[in-house]
Amino acid sequence: MTTLGDLLAGAGLPPPAPGGAAVEVTGVAYDSRRVTPGALFVAIPGEHTDGHRHARAAVDAGAVAVVAQRPPDPPLDGATPLVLVGDTQVALAALAAAMWGHPSRLLTVAGVTGTDGKTTTTTMLHAAWRGAALPAAALTTVDFRTRDRIVPNTTRQTTLESADVQERLRSLVDDGITHVALETSSHALALHRVDELRFRVAVFTRITSEHLDFHGTREAYRDAKASLLSRAAEHPDGVAVLDRDDDFAYAHLRAMHIAHRLAYSASGRSDADLRAEDVLVDAGGVHFTARTPWGDAQVDLQVAGSFNVSNALAALAAACATGASLDGAVHGLMALDRVSGRMERIDVGQPFSVVIDYAHTAEALRTVLRELRPATRGQLWAVFGSAGRRDVEKRPEMGRVAAELADRIVVTDEDPREEDRMAILDQIAMGARESGRHRYGDTLVVVPERSEAIRYALGKAAPGDTVLLAGKGHESTLIGAGGPLPWDERGVAEAALHERLARDGRIS
Repeated sequence: MTTLGDLLAGAGLPPPAPGGAAVEVTGVAYDSRRVTPGALFVAIPGEHTDGHRHARAAVDAGAVAVVAQRPPDPPLDGATPLVLVGDTQVALAALAAAMWGHPSRLLTVAGVTGTDGKTTTTTMLHAAWRGAALPAAALTTVDFRTRDRIVPNTTRQTTLESADVQERLRSLVDDGITHVALETSSHALALHRVDELRFRVAVFTRITSEHLDFHGTREAYRDAKASLLSRAAEHPDGVAVLDRDDDFAYAHLRAMHIAHRLAYSASGRSDADLRAEDVLVDAGGVHFTARTPWGDAQVDLQVAGSFNVSNALAALAAACATGASLDGAVHGLMALDRVSGRMERIDVGQPFSVVIDYAHTAEALRTVLRELRPATRGQLWAVFGSAGRRDVEKRPEMGRVAAELADRIVVTDEDPREEDRMAILDQIAMGARESGRHRYGDTLVVVPERSEAIRYALGKAAPGDTVLLAGKGHESTLIGAGGPLPWDERGVAEAALHERLARDGRIS
């Protein structure tokens, strides 16, 4: 049994009013809709709603106590213990860790952060551990993996809220898991979701620029990412895995204190601990020789994209630094056939290529288009948009990137939310038109409805073309002014392709 007094003390928080310490607590909740009888409710101020307004509803649902930053409105009933703290996000992390017995202390936890490649690298690290027969799990934007079981992540959160992370880690400990790879966003680091996690490894993919609406500057964004290294440095055997090819962040991260550092380089830089040589890309995937501190290995990846050389090297470094054999880790990487929504090819017999990728920043779009260009005999199409209420400044830049690298551009919705969808699309199209390479209404079109945009591109693509569907990837909803609606990028694309083949008389 856990009492309120014991839980607060374990979290380093002030005690409740006299009489409240003996109240039994069965869980920690931050969403009044998910409160179960016996829970401690923590009121979190949010972007769209404030938990202080829902504290009374939480009590009505069975919460036995409330932790808040100020007295809730409407007020509590007077009998329910109320504990006031300076920051409920910080308190939630501490309370959840105490409630679930600090499970990360019983695990080898590797956090993976960066701008692009986080999901793939986290998934690759899990695969490398599994290839070495280690009982491993991974929590990513796309899915949750426990040994070889895979469950989709439907939350649209890269890193879950601290209470959810701690509870999930507790279940992994109870299931005999020893190693966990956690995709770790800059938001999660800044908003204290991972405050109470004991990281052994901090893995960094390339850091460019994203979420400036939240962080303010590129340097502040980098510093939020860098705080993961600071957390891993608290571990006596902490490891930092750094991208030697990252001209923006490497020197900054390299100067930070930690017990061990491993640098990797897809370009083969001689001062990297792990480097790739003899890189070859073909229809079967990506092939290279990995030079590592644990020996050399031939790596044959099934996943597409030469940029996955960097992701694979980062995963190898983290895996081998935490107990995996090189041979086992390489075997695991080579067994991974795809990461949902990441350079995912669709082939139903059409005479052109279709690729789904989550690329939703200018740099990611540039990387994917450059990857697809050499393999495209015909025209290269880019179907993409930009999310509402997010990074307004990247919209014209994404248009400029597409204008530079794609032959045909279709600008469409990508979660417009409450913003004017046409204003978002016009900002992207304006960036594309500045290049002077595309004529509006000809090689540059705006089709707001995403399903119609996909049908348009796949209906007009010619043999030898490549059509990139960028921005949504694995996501299962598309968020408009009325809220989220079900979405399946692959399903919509496959339906459009079947329509095209039927129209062309290729299938009945």
